[in-house]
Amino acid sequence: MVKKRGLSIRYKFLLLLTSLPLITLTAYLVLALNIFEEDKIAYVFDSSSSMSGTMATQIKTQLNGVLGTTKPIFQEYLNQGRFSSVSESIFQNEFMLEAVVVFKPENGIYRQVALLEKIPNQTAQVLGSIQRQMTNYFTEVEALRRLVKVPFSDDRVFIFERVTDEANTRSTVFLVIAKMSEVSEMFKAGVSQKMYLIAQDGTVLFGPDGMPGHKLQNAVTPAFLTRGNAQQVAQGAETARAANGTELLVSYSKAGFGDLTVVTTVQKEKALGAMQILIRKSLIFFGILIAVTVILSLFASKGLTGALTDLFAATKKVSEGDFNIRVPVNSTDEVGSLAENFNTMAAEVARLLDQTAEKARMESELQTAKTVQETLFPETRAQIGPLSIAGFYEPASECGGDWWHYCQIGQKIFLWIGDATGHGAPAALITSAAKSASTIIERLNISPAKALELLNRSIYDVSKGRIMMTFFLASFDLDTGELVYCNASHEAPYLIRKGEGPLKKKDLIPLNDVNNPRLGQARDSLYEQTTVQVEMGDAVFFYTDGIPDIQNPANEAWGEREFVKALVAANKDYPSVSDSVERFVVSFQAHRSGAALVDDVTFFMVKREAVL
Repeated sequence: MVKKRGLSIRYKFLLLLTSLPLITLTAYLVLALNIFEEDKIAYVFDSSSSMSGTMATQIKTQLNGVLGTTKPIFQEYLNQGRFSSVSESIFQNEFMLEAVVVFKPENGIYRQVALLEKIPNQTAQVLGSIQRQMTNYFTEVEALRRLVKVPFSDDRVFIFERVTDEANTRSTVFLVIAKMSEVSEMFKAGVSQKMYLIAQDGTVLFGPDGMPGHKLQNAVTPAFLTRGNAQQVAQGAETARAANGTELLVSYSKAGFGDLTVVTTVQKEKALGAMQILIRKSLIFFGILIAVTVILSLFASKGLTGALTDLFAATKKVSEGDFNIRVPVNSTDEVGSLAENFNTMAAEVARLLDQTAEKARMESELQTAKTVQETLFPETRAQIGPLSIAGFYEPASECGGDWWHYCQIGQKIFLWIGDATGHGAPAALITSAAKSASTIIERLNISPAKALELLNRSIYDVSKGRIMMTFFLASFDLDTGELVYCNASHEAPYLIRKGEGPLKKKDLIPLNDVNNPRLGQARDSLYEQTTVQVEMGDAVFFYTDGIPDIQNPANEAWGEREFVKALVAANKDYPSVSDSVERFVVSFQAHRSGAALVDDVTFFMVKREAVL
């Protein structure tokens, strides 16, 4: 029975070619419109913020100009207690000024004490019409020192300025009434955007018709008006909704004079009017592009599906384990490149399989080499006569370049430790050669210096000077307790003298009286040796340079200082060699914290104890 097939690959491909551009273009259109909207809003915010900032600067300049003109009048009154002819002349020559009124507190109430006016008796009528508001004005000016009001919703501006004496005990309030017709008209003239000059509580001083004297919150409530004074900034922009629900773009700028702020609002719909045109043009282009894509897909799908069928058959062969299959390349387009890449992939997989098999074989051989190398090391715990021995070894890789050993020849115990250059298989071969040579040298019953001369020739003949080895060889006399040693540029062991109290750093004696060339450096090198007495209870700590180099996960080396401190701490109460080794291992493993070793770690310790 023939299995029923689903939609053919050609039509699936056609669906893919049409749906993918459709989805992509839709996402692009949405993204482009969002970017355009954000950019347009940013532009409107920038321009309206610039306008509100410019207007704020202009308001500040004009109001400061008015106060600058009246400052001499204020000062003369404060000095003389009256207005002179000079003050009268300054006042009459300033066309913007209508009146200057002086108030002083009397029994808690501010009373008028002096007056300059251009039209006689006009000021009394004006102040009489706002008598109720004046009490509130004086309360505000007590708190703010400077206050600007437009009580008649016209172009007359009331500027209150409170001045105190040097002792800050008496106040004088000057009221300047000035006409600012040009400023008033500028705030009325807005067409595409509306501008308002408002006080701290939102009262509109200047603005479009019908707004002066009312609260800005009646038309729109920007967020900056609801924040406390401490949270307000000098200039900003935000979105808000008008009372009728229209979304507005609002920018504001502090005037820097009293509590005045210039606010500019623009309807978001009008600011983004160009988006409607963009959307219409984009949809037309969108439809044309989809139609062209469908037509081209019909022609392209036929040739592409044939190549894809070949690739499908080839992948099936690969899934069955045949990596020698190759697909014919009949085109130079992406499908042709796909076929070439498939052929390359199949060849690479075949190569990697061979390489993996070879790597597995090499890892098996390295494991075998590691197992063989482990046989080169002695038992980590031993007791030979009065000498207790304990050691530790951990390679940095499968095979290491460190080696330590001990053996008894007659009444002498030979103690061997060496470190080949680097680590890994080459270094392991050198340690194997050293072990083989030492087996023969042990039978000769010769001094450490002579033993290193023979071992040096053996290492040089094996490595031809390319790989060298530091080495330290000592012989301990079981009868006399003398330790004869020879050093071939190796880390000097520490002789740990047993004292009456806890071990101190000064009790560590480095055995560095002689130092000779490394093994394998030159075939005919000669070596010197020296002798030190090991008393009952004394110990000797042998080690390789991999210990100070131990690193933690942050790649920080343990260092010589911490190494010596740990050695002192591990032997402070002169424990057995087994306990000392275990304590020392705990110390460097705490620093290591599981990090990989950068070099092999090898050390052992011997201690002369009384024979029971």
